[in-house]
Amino acid sequence: MYDWSALPRGARASLSVAGLVMAASFLGFGALVRSLEVGLLPGLATTVFIWALPGQVVALDMLASGANLLAMALAVTLTAVRLLPMVVLVMSKVRLEGARRWPLYALSHFVAVTIWRIAEDGIDEVDRPQRLPWLTGLGLALMSSMLVMTSIGYHLAQSLPPLLAACLVFLTPSFFFISLFANAKFRMDYIAIAAGALIGPLCHQYYPEFDLLAGGLIGCTIAYLIGRAGRKRSK
Repeated sequence: MYDWSALPRGARASLSVAGLVMAASFLGFGALVRSLEVGLLPGLATTVFIWALPGQVVALDMLASGANLLAMALAVTLTAVRLLPMVVLVMSKVRLEGARRWPLYALSHFVAVTIWRIAEDGIDEVDRPQRLPWLTGLGLALMSSMLVMTSIGYHLAQSLPPLLAACLVFLTPSFFFISLFANAKFRMDYIAIAAGALIGPLCHQYYPEFDLLAGGLIGCTIAYLIGRAGRKRSK
């Protein structure tokens, strides 16, 4: 029931500003892999199996420090919790009634910040039967190119200043943060973003293992309570 002729079209969608930012980030990630001295193959494996830069950085940092596999899996899982709403949103836009479910499960692995961002901009213009193939082409193109960028960054690490490598890795969360403002529509959206940004450093200081999760949860709760109080006053 899916129209797979849209696969090349999805691959071409990777040639975007978000894709370029992601490429720069993975260039820096490759340099980081070299600095951690864990080898190129583990770095490439994280790109294939984790496919989310924060989780990849956490996994390799713990690998370099000698952490066990169970602790690494738990830490990566915690960093991936933030992606669940994006997966649900994207899957709701590509699902076809009566179609097999396994392509959805396979596609969900590709859903991360960049694909969510590109899908938000372009998927509504794609016919429903073509959406899953379109996103599959996008995911395959991005993952393949990020493997190449990681390899380039790894081999250029000796000539790339550490500060520049760190800045390149920081591009992806910066782009995501800016995207939050671009998609904010209500006052509570802005309050949640501001509250999370202010509370995040405190959470990192006291609960570094759960800083993103705690900052997001507390920030959104504050925004909800303020919005609820505002609605009561308006009544």
